[in-house]
Amino acid sequence: MSIPAAPDPIAPSALAAVPWPRPGQSWYVVALLVMAYAFGVVDRIILSLLVQPVKADLGLSDTEMGLVLGPAFALLYTLLGLPAGMLVDRWRRVPVVWAGLLLTSVATLGAGFAGAFWTLALARLAAGAGQATTWPACTSLIADYFPAEQRARAYGIFAMGGSIGIGIAYLLGGFAMDLAAGVQSALPQVLGGLREWQTVLLIVSAPGILVALLMIATVREPLRRGGDAKPQALLVSIGKFFAEVRINSKALAAVMLGAIANVMVINAQLSWLPTFFERTYGMPAATVPKILALVGVPCGLLSAVTAGWVLSWLAKRGRDDGPILVIMLQAFVWLTFGTLKCFMPTPELAFAMHVATSLFATWALTATFTALNQITPNRLRGQMVALYALLTGFVAVSIGAVLVGLLSDYVFTGPRGIAPSLATACAAGGLLGMLVLWWGRRAFMTAVVRSRTWEN
Repeated sequence: MSIPAAPDPIAPSALAAVPWPRPGQSWYVVALLVMAYAFGVVDRIILSLLVQPVKADLGLSDTEMGLVLGPAFALLYTLLGLPAGMLVDRWRRVPVVWAGLLLTSVATLGAGFAGAFWTLALARLAAGAGQATTWPACTSLIADYFPAEQRARAYGIFAMGGSIGIGIAYLLGGFAMDLAAGVQSALPQVLGGLREWQTVLLIVSAPGILVALLMIATVREPLRRGGDAKPQALLVSIGKFFAEVRINSKALAAVMLGAIANVMVINAQLSWLPTFFERTYGMPAATVPKILALVGVPCGLLSAVTAGWVLSWLAKRGRDDGPILVIMLQAFVWLTFGTLKCFMPTPELAFAMHVATSLFATWALTATFTALNQITPNRLRGQMVALYALLTGFVAVSIGAVLVGLLSDYVFTGPRGIAPSLATACAAGGLLGMLVLWWGRRAFMTAVVRSRTWEN
């Protein structure tokens, strides 16, 4: 049974005369996509802020928690990535966004009823399935709401969703137990039998459901643009996709692998940074998320704005390698400040290093979305971003979380072994990212020149 395509777009020859959506409409859609991304991130990482009570209640090891935080989420996130991308390229993208967000939120709700490792892992599997749609659908939508010269800024604003989601999760994590206790007191007959961490998961699932309903009511599908905007037969589309990957293989490998190295470090930080401050400096579990939020949210928002600005600035100056340079800079920051952060003698100095890394938190993501959509034709963009998401899930999300857990359990086994474990992830990811990006820089510049023959 074939997937129903969206209504046929306007012929490519006539697209130049068709105005782009009104700026107010476009930025409203971006605002909703930011919220969808943000609450998806909250659903994804809130469990990392509840590691200690979850471990205590379910009797899990650091390695088992690493599996739940990483591979359990990444499995369906990875396997469903390319099918989600194909759906994005052949069908309406708006329903794909809200359906994925709805599934993620419901899965988080289900995790609140987990009573063992396997039930918690199953809930994380479902959350990963929902998140598989986010990047392909959202980035494809943005490419058809903004002309090429404005996309970097739009992608930068969209990337704010990650920082906002992390900030919300950290703030919520700081007050989570108190909030959960209050809710349980108000609804003792409904929630009285749950642990407080389970109640937290029930609470955080609600906003995503509300945003999904708002998207259903107010967002419509935009006109597709690009020289190949008309959908083709599925097998033809798949053939063109792999041909595109082959043509730009070195450029795509550099962008994706460089970005994946960054994501590996980010996921390791998201999964274990609160635990790092608790174990290394003896900080209270309720205090760390509040401080991380106070640092992460403003720095993350500034990072998103500056990333788009820097990419636009480089493009205006004819730097076709702009996205490569931006991703490389974030990799360098992880290699230096990220590694140093783990060995600071005081928590104040560690938080200072965290500020430095947070100021570049979304640079690689913004640059990656800009790069992939810049060198990929319209009807292949969903699949290309999905391929990146697939590799991210398979390599970065899985390895980032579980690597630190394994190193902590089997290599750096002392009471503060989490510090060198996290430092190893930062140093390895940063160095690998810089090397592979420099290797593919000229190939990416060639791909940008080629893209100018069909970009609208």
